[in-house]
Amino acid sequence: MDNSENIDVSELRAKLTALLGEDRKYYPTQIEERFPRILVQIVAQWGKPELDAYLNELMLPNRPGRQGFPPAIAMEIFHLVNVHSGLNLSVRSSGTGWSGVDDPEQFKKALKRED
Repeated sequence: MDNSENIDVSELRAKLTALLGEDRKYYPTQIEERFPRILVQIVAQWGKPELDAYLNELMLPNRPGRQGFPPAIAMEIFHLVNVHSGLNLSVRSSGTGWSGVDDPEQFKKALKRED
């Protein structure tokens, strides 16, 4: 859990909600609550190719010893990847979303097992 004390979550919520527009139903409430520093990065990088790389690293960490996120957090990240991509803000060859997963069906099954 992230205990960042100097983060104005309400300001971040307002910014990201505006950026999400019609897709605001995908606002990452669990990320806001548990990992506000990730929310800071998402808002700062929205609309930039760097967000693709950041979200990809969150979903598929390449550092040893990482346990990954709980399913609810992983789904919020996945929804943000899709919204970002759907707005044509993403660089298509970035490897985010299902294209960054070798076997998407296996990944979906793994998420369901953790529920």
